[in-house]
Amino acid sequence: MERIYKYSERLLAYHDYVVVPGLGGFVVQKQSARILPDRIIPPMSTIGFNPLIKHGDGLLAIEIARAEGITYRKAVELIDMEVDRIKIQLSNGEKFNFGNFGELVTGENGNILFSPQQKSAFLPGNFQMNEIFATERNFSEKPQNSKQIISIPIANTFRYAVAASLIFGLLLISPQVNDVKRTDAAGFIPFSNTIIAPAQVADTVAVACPELTSTELPNGQIQNNDSALYHVIVASMATLEDAQNYCATLKADDYECAHILDPVKTYRVAIQSFPDKNEAVAYMENLRKLDSRFETAWVLCK
Repeated sequence: MERIYKYSERLLAYHDYVVVPGLGGFVVQKQSARILPDRIIPPMSTIGFNPLIKHGDGLLAIEIARAEGITYRKAVELIDMEVDRIKIQLSNGEKFNFGNFGELVTGENGNILFSPQQKSAFLPGNFQMNEIFATERNFSEKPQNSKQIISIPIANTFRYAVAASLIFGLLLISPQVNDVKRTDAAGFIPFSNTIIAPAQVADTVAVACPELTSTELPNGQIQNNDSALYHVIVASMATLEDAQNYCATLKADDYECAHILDPVKTYRVAIQSFPDKNEAVAYMENLRKLDSRFETAWVLCK
């Protein structure tokens, strides 16, 4: 009789129901999660039984015939034979263990009663659904007015004072290190957030603006012929309008050589251009020191 509930178990896992002709129907039922004082039970799938469903749909016979390589008629005869044995055992007042489903027993009125197993592990809905047990926590209240007294030995007091004095002295005489904020990369500077102050680069070497020529392209755009120069870049704008406004502001602050380079994804604003790379780097370094607005200035090489 093991074969009948072995194939019934397989069908129940795939179809959520199986009918054993002449005995009844087994159905998967969903059970909600429950919270108990000592544990949490996850949502589980249980098995219900209806003895009124006695006419089979043929799925069990088809499964047995396919798995054992016999005809459908032979599979039906096998099911009828095993169901008769189950009924005989139940009529004698004995319990019948229907595999992993549960137990069948005959009630006082002759009906078949079913007691499912507490957890049917073979059902896909119960995979890794384990109970979570909780333990009670004991909370102890501390006195509100409790005082904690920390005592330091007198012998160690002088030692701590000397160590603190040494640390404080080292902080005062620490040498100045490089500013990590000064990098050679320019960021996107929205024009609306740019704060323009009076020019602070009075100590920079006065350099004449290089001669810049422009060519009008067939599409109407203006191309600057300044690819042979080294440019000190102070801003990269997302739009041409922002770049023009920022460039005009620089010129108003006595940076007469400020101009916009040909766009490469963004519009870069050069505050000064040089034919020599060393001159461009020296101007950039001096510009960073004397004007905080340009601390991220960088040199665009050829």
